Amino acid sequence: MKAAARFGWVVLVASVTLCMAVITGCGSSATVLTSAPETYKNSALLVSVDELAAGLNDVNLVVIDVRSATDYAAGHIAKAVNLTPGTFDKGGSGVDSSDLKTPADIATILGNAGISANSRIVVYGKTVDASAGRVFWMLEYLGAKDVHILNGGYDNWVGDIRATVTTVPVPTAATFVPAVDDTKLATKAIVLANYSNRSSYAIVDSRDATDPTGTKTGTMLPYSAKHIPNAINILNGDFLNADNAVKSYDDLKALLNGKGITLDKKVITHCYVGYRSGQEYFIFRLMGYDVSNYDGSWAEWNADATLPTEP
Repeated sequence: MKAAARFGWVVLVASVTLCMAVITGCGSSATVLTSAPETYKNSALLVSVDELAAGLNDVNLVVIDVRSATDYAAGHIAKAVNLTPGTFDKGGSGVDSSDLKTPADIATILGNAGISANSRIVVYGKTVDASAGRVFWMLEYLGAKDVHILNGGYDNWVGDIRATVTTVPVPTAATFVPAVDDTKLATKAIVLANYSNRSSYAIVDSRDATDPTGTKTGTMLPYSAKHIPNAINILNGDFLNADNAVKSYDDLKALLNGKGITLDKKVITHCYVGYRSGQEYFIFRLMGYDVSNYDGSWAEWNADATLPTEP
């Protein structure tokens, strides 16, 4: 009888233990099945301060500081070469499809700076700004496959108490072989053919929303005064937090979806002359959109009186 009682107690304990295991197991399964927070579709394009600091000794890494020569001379990240966006511009009226120098000319500049199309390239500006975005877009347009932007830019690097230098590196010359990717550059003809197709395209305008002074004209008109029909106005700062780091995936998704720019649409960014739109090109690339930069931008569009505008 005692043996039977002991057996019954063992069975009872085992049953309770089994029930607890099942309950705990169900709890664990629920945790596993809970979706992880979504992140940027192309998250590798955005490099953190920690990631850059850890990789500075990588022999294939090239760091590009796109700030002014004065700011660069005052202090920069080790290994960084100073190449402002203007280095790559041909100048002139700016009323054609692109203000860039020829691919061959740009390839020479990049090669002299020790950059090849196979280099791992990290670009930084003061923040994640128009200058950083412009150079990022240009490099992808020319066929570079491993290009990134430092999240928060130089301000974030310094704010994190990271080392800076004033010495200028002497790069070993490289060969940059351009492989132009025409899908990265939107033209006036492409915009004209698709601006009315709101179900498949989103034309994004990053010019100032208004002109409080009321003095801007022509090329410098704000969005509210005149814009490409159906263009959606989003400012560079709308994509950034107060610390100038890029907003979270969820925040960006909410912003873009709220403006009707869903992931199934092709995006064409533009601004005044293709700089601010470079930053927005980067953000859309980060989020996984099919995006191109209309480098001719408002300067080219506004110069052609035959093209439609609103209001």
